[in-house]
Amino acid sequence: MKKRRINRLVVILITFFCILTSIYSISSHKPDNKNKRSIIENYNIENLPFLDTSQELLSIGFEETYQLLQVTHHFEETLKEFEDAFRFFSLTGSIIFFDVIVLLKNHPINGKIAESDLLDVEGVNVTKDEMIVFNFIQEFMSNNKVFDKEKVAIYINSISRVNGNLNYNGIKGVIDSLIAKNLIVEGSKLTRKTILLNSNRKNIYNFIKENPGTYMYALVKQLDKSVFIIKWHLSLLFKFQLIRVQSYNGKFSYFESSFNKENDLIFHTITREKCRKIIELLEKHKNGLQKNQISKELNMHYNTITKYLDKLDEFNLLIRDRVSTTNRFALNYKNYHGLMQSI
Repeated sequence: MKKRRINRLVVILITFFCILTSIYSISSHKPDNKNKRSIIENYNIENLPFLDTSQELLSIGFEETYQLLQVTHHFEETLKEFEDAFRFFSLTGSIIFFDVIVLLKNHPINGKIAESDLLDVEGVNVTKDEMIVFNFIQEFMSNNKVFDKEKVAIYINSISRVNGNLNYNGIKGVIDSLIAKNLIVEGSKLTRKTILLNSNRKNIYNFIKENPGTYMYALVKQLDKSVFIIKWHLSLLFKFQLIRVQSYNGKFSYFESSFNKENDLIFHTITREKCRKIIELLEKHKNGLQKNQISKELNMHYNTITKYLDKLDEFNLLIRDRVSTTNRFALNYKNYHGLMQSI
């Protein structure tokens, strides 16, 4: 729709320019002295409202008189000769003005839409056209099993032209934009507004959001649902890009889509059950513990303790304090709590 309107505007502007050039070339012909005198002699000075009969004005010379009358004479002759053209310009100018206003309104010069013109759908910014089309889609989905772009476009076009600027192809363009923003998914009955109406799916999403880096076993255990149910709901959350997954050494961790990717590896590590137990134990012993104390307290293999303590040290979440010939390990509370507050 935008391309068609721009093409129309270009054609009108080219036509306007061509006619204007023709008029200028004709009107720019300068008369010689004989023609000048003819203009003065044939022009009825009494018809000029701005002239009087004072001696001062009547005593002006030939060239001055010609200059005074040339503009008025030329203007009247041009009006008579190009009356139809001026009417055309008047109409064309109105059309151009209207097209420019519409283009600037819907497509700003810098290619960006002002933030004040954007609306929000479940955390996603949309334009007014997208919001209107999205609402029509939800209305369509209430009476249909799955989303079909062609059928939806026909349905919307049959009941409304949205805001007067979108035809069938324009509506399809807006639908494509909504699909790209993952607000709707072809072949699904769900939209981003309805995806979390299912209580199980909402619980899974909230658990991932509150526990970034969580994994399948933790989801199954904490939510008391089968692996099959968890996987099914995860697949739908993926389709609408509400969550994402990261793999480290063949182990998968789930994150809410907007979570800071720079902290993925850290949360992938500290959400592991064994690492989680080590952190919880160190939180209780602010003065720190030795490796063998931690191993004994948690009934965990010494090498496993070493692996996770090294990781925590790498992430600057640990404080080492050497006492005599042994090391004591304490949690770096400042860094750890600062990290948790970033969730």
